[in-house]
Amino acid sequence: MNTEENINYKHGGDERINRIILSTGNVNKPYVVRDIVFATAKIEVNLFDPANNPNELLADVAYKLKETAYEYGANAVINCHFEHEHIGDNIFEIFAYGTVVQFTQSTIGG
Repeated sequence: MNTEENINYKHGGDERINRIILSTGNVNKPYVVRDIVFATAKIEVNLFDPANNPNELLADVAYKLKETAYEYGANAVINCHFEHEHIGDNIFEIFAYGTVVQFTQSTIGG
């Protein structure tokens, strides 16, 4: 299961939200910037235990970004950044942010 499938499967797979694109960079499509969005999560786990998949552990905060973009009627969250703070034995706070964009239609020759 890839990271996108982990994010979507974990939350019941609402197809409208699943279609929202998350990218740590830009996208090669014309778009309009809607807003900057933020999401947080707190997890209690040993991130370095081989039994734990970090992609699954971070799926909650990634899905929150998608939910917020959906509320804007947007298509993607680009230039996403994910940061963490270790605040105790196996407790991590995850902070994510990105730019919500809505794709625009382009016309031939302009």
